[in-house]
Amino acid sequence: MPEPIRATLIAVGVSFLVVAGYYRVQSQRSGERLDRTREGWPILIGLRLAGLVTLGSVAGWLWRPDWFPWASLPAPAGLRWIGVAGFTLAAAWLFWMFHTLGRNLTDTVVTRQDAHFVDSGPYRFVRNPMYSGVLTAAISLGLALGTWLVPLGGAVFFALVALRTRTEEKYLVERFGDQYREYMNRVGRFFPKLR
Repeated sequence: MPEPIRATLIAVGVSFLVVAGYYRVQSQRSGERLDRTREGWPILIGLRLAGLVTLGSVAGWLWRPDWFPWASLPAPAGLRWIGVAGFTLAAAWLFWMFHTLGRNLTDTVVTRQDAHFVDSGPYRFVRNPMYSGVLTAAISLGLALGTWLVPLGGAVFFALVALRTRTEEKYLVERFGDQYREYMNRVGRFFPKLR
């Protein structure tokens, strides 16, 4: 892998982890305990495992790509740079999502007691911008790294959150009622609705 691509991916990835960590810490400051089991144990465990395996494979690939010859795909430099650009745009999209969601951020289907309804920022375009951003990041990283492994892990993660979204939206309807039902009619779940 060309060193400028590797260095750029590491810089964007570390920036993403710092920003995501900051917003996770800020959202936890209320001290509220959330029941993560409401999404179901298979989804709860599956999401965390898929996330860890995917993040671990990205870190391993960036550190020692020679460990993964079995998962390599030939990718010309131009295609790799398209992947870098896609990953950078996905990170920017996720930064925007974190900023917009603020202290509403959770890692489960349960909403916080003091949560407020959000339909601004990227939530104007899709109801689940985090999930769309993670899928875009995984596909882009696959192009940039020249592997099918990361997109596969991202697809498994996305499939699990797609299943979980039904439960999540049930709780959002309970919490916000007609306001959320109208929002569901107006805005696409993972991708913008065509008008």
